[in-house]
Amino acid sequence: MKKWMYLLIFTVITITTASCADSHPQESSTETSSLQTQQQQTITPTKAIQKNDIKPSLPKPIMPTQLSIPAIKVNAKIEQVTLLSNGQMDVPKDTNIAGILYPGILPGAKGNVIIDGHVDSYIGPAIFFKLKKLKQGDEIIVSNSDGRKLTYIVETVESFTTAEAPLERIFGKSTEARMNLITCTGRYSRKKQEHEKRLVVFTKLKL
Repeated sequence: MKKWMYLLIFTVITITTASCADSHPQESSTETSSLQTQQQQTITPTKAIQKNDIKPSLPKPIMPTQLSIPAIKVNAKIEQVTLLSNGQMDVPKDTNIAGILYPGILPGAKGNVIIDGHVDSYIGPAIFFKLKKLKQGDEIIVSNSDGRKLTYIVETVESFTTAEAPLERIFGKSTEARMNLITCTGRYSRKKQEHEKRLVVFTKLKL
């Protein structure tokens, strides 16, 4: 794959106490009123907010060493790749290994984790050959040397020409924990020695 340029409550809660049929005629209206008051005090809006408005926190980031994509039967090592002197993102020499951009965002952190890989080689399909077959909801799992795993969920699979690629969306900042997988797609130009398009799988961390 040709190396690619890196640029980049208070919700109003209404609590309604259901009216029940009076199965005890001897019970006074005062006692009934007192019971309703006690029930209303049992669950207050504040308590309801504290219980239901808790957002899951992000996990501790990891340096991934293994990649698993069950839907397309990918199980591969991950190695660190950097930016070259010309600003391009490097890619592993081994076509069956994925590369994570580092220094860069790590899985588990807010931002866009970038992982790339070859689509093919001179002898046949490479690690990301079937990446285009992924669908919304598929899982992408990364794990580190200690066995900690993080799962990302596929949102979209999109292809772009180099000139049309939304670099900010792929490489830029994000307030969410995301991971983007990149490879080549489309026809191969022998003149330019590269594929005509780039395939990007946009995913989001499963919490």
